[in-house]
Amino acid sequence: MKTLLVAVDNSANARKVISLAAEQALAQQAAVVVLCCVDLSYSIAGPYEVELGEDPADFGCALDEQQAAAAVVRQALTELQGVGVNARGRVVAGEPAETIVAQANELNATMIIMGRRHLSPFRRLLKGSHSALVIENADCPVLVDVRAD
Repeated sequence: MKTLLVAVDNSANARKVISLAAEQALAQQAAVVVLCCVDLSYSIAGPYEVELGEDPADFGCALDEQQAAAAVVRQALTELQGVGVNARGRVVAGEPAETIVAQANELNATMIIMGRRHLSPFRRLLKGSHSALVIENADCPVLVDVRAD
């Protein structure tokens, strides 16, 4: 079965990316792995799988970045599974572009789906573009939701 890797974060764009992922997964009859990256300094050992019914309070630190990432993934899983997509989630620590590409390779993903932030040229120079780096380094096609604003 094909596997689509869907990279999300805690932004308004995530819902649009998940909607696009659902369309693609249903059209391609593919399974989906939802990925959210967290900064290494805020993480515990991982990657770790995220289940739909988990409660972040069970981990004792519901307010940290890793738990926020897990909540984002759980929301995506709810939406995807709600429309009949076979989906599972993952939170992984690391630099986003490198981590997305590495996870796609590990999962033998047939496509990466992600959003794009509309950064000003100055902010792009300072922060860099994760989507551009993923496109440059991925071994599979990358679908970037440019509708996201």
